[in-house]
Amino acid sequence: MSATRIRITAVALLLLAGVARADDPPPDRFHVRLSLTGLYATEQQDASPAEASQAAPYQLGFGELRGVVSGPLPGSLDIHLDGRVRLTGGFSTDTATVGGDHVTARGYLGGSEYEVRQAWLRWRGERVDASLGRLLIPEADALRIDGTRVGLRLGHVEVSAFGGSLPDPFSRSVTTDYTSAPAFAGGAAVAWRFDRIWGSISGVGLWLGGLDDGGPFDPTQPAGTPTTEGARGYLTWTGFERPFAWLDLFHDLVVDVGGPTRAELRRLDALANVRLGSHVALHLAYDHLSPWAIEMYLARMLASRPDFLVGTIENNLTVERTARDQGRVAIDATAGTFTAFAEGRLRRRSLVDPSSNPQFLVDGSDAAPSVAWDATVGLRDRGALLGLRPSLFYTYLDDMRARSHIVAASLARSFLDERLEFEGQFLWAATRDDGTGQPCDPTTPTAQLTSCFGDRDGNEYEAGMTITASPSDHWLLYADYRVVIDTTPGTPAILTHVALLRVEARY
Repeated sequence: MSATRIRITAVALLLLAGVARADDPPPDRFHVRLSLTGLYATEQQDASPAEASQAAPYQLGFGELRGVVSGPLPGSLDIHLDGRVRLTGGFSTDTATVGGDHVTARGYLGGSEYEVRQAWLRWRGERVDASLGRLLIPEADALRIDGTRVGLRLGHVEVSAFGGSLPDPFSRSVTTDYTSAPAFAGGAAVAWRFDRIWGSISGVGLWLGGLDDGGPFDPTQPAGTPTTEGARGYLTWTGFERPFAWLDLFHDLVVDVGGPTRAELRRLDALANVRLGSHVALHLAYDHLSPWAIEMYLARMLASRPDFLVGTIENNLTVERTARDQGRVAIDATAGTFTAFAEGRLRRRSLVDPSSNPQFLVDGSDAAPSVAWDATVGLRDRGALLGLRPSLFYTYLDDMRARSHIVAASLARSFLDERLEFEGQFLWAATRDDGTGQPCDPTTPTAQLTSCFGDRDGNEYEAGMTITASPSDHWLLYADYRVVIDTTPGTPAILTHVALLRVEARY
């Protein structure tokens, strides 16, 4: 059988798979949504033969067709299909090295994509539902499996159990969903939905048949040590509460209970919206993220590329376990059609296990900057003067290794009863890296961490135009174009063009 026939057969089989939530109402008719998207981006720089061009040596471009179909079938059955096909060229290291002209997407991976996001078949009874196929389990941190789910509805509460094979979470195409070792996942969830309270909890177990995870990454053995992943597990809890008419609370957390360090918080998002009267709102948020990467899925990306050299890795941030914490405070006040807003964020990052990658250590500890913050103030109008909607904001960004001043403005106007909208944007950003003007000695680890990460001191100017048209309830057109000029003293400017076009039909 040819590769093309295998690919088409795989797509056809997966279109028989599915995902569904038992609390979703049964569809009363078929709904179809088709969208065609095209994107093209290119960079140019007039560098002399003696200078090294900093512009990307290839263009980013793709055409994508996505289709979503859902509706009822005879016998209390519902069906839902959601898939996309993205056509683009492949990435060639040799071509890019010599500055050759080629169009691709997804960085060094490149290549077209044939993805089945959802495709489910569900039987719906009076209280019991059963789903079969490619399942996306929202309550379980959007877990994706190819298997089954059974749910029991008890008034405002739903209890469900699910299980099946686990496709590669990094895969974006059916051709690479199962290139790694076998893996399986299963668990149970409880969801509730009331007027002022909704949420869910879940427990998930994973069995991973690949090699290695949780220990230091060894560049000389990028495929892992001769030990299997084994079993993993995690718990989730998501909730929304409105205890008072002026207060909304939201939280979402994931706890790893089966990793190398046992119980550990992987993600926590907490948000509080406080309405201080009818014109002022206060927003408080805290986010924690400490993801875990399963090396049985990363080995292919790290070690199988054509130019792999022993002792090197493609991107250490893919492997390193970093913990990131962010606190956010925002307030907005409205008077008539004008809204003024202000926001501040404080961010912190650190290596969970600094010893896992010695090349980022100085005197046995992580020497990289760990704290950053930013502040934003702005003003926007909802159309008091001739229907124009202007907005303006300023941001000061004190990042880990750079300082930036950002000013952005936009002006929008709708026509034909809001079925046609034009919006123009302009942004200016001035950035200065901490390493600017400092000597860099790549043979000294301390110098690598303190002065060899960035020496840019320049400006970026971006102008754009967005057009949105909805001639009827069944059609949507979206077009966006951006031009960016990136300048650094003593270096030719980099000119970037980005164009995006989307046409969507809904029936």
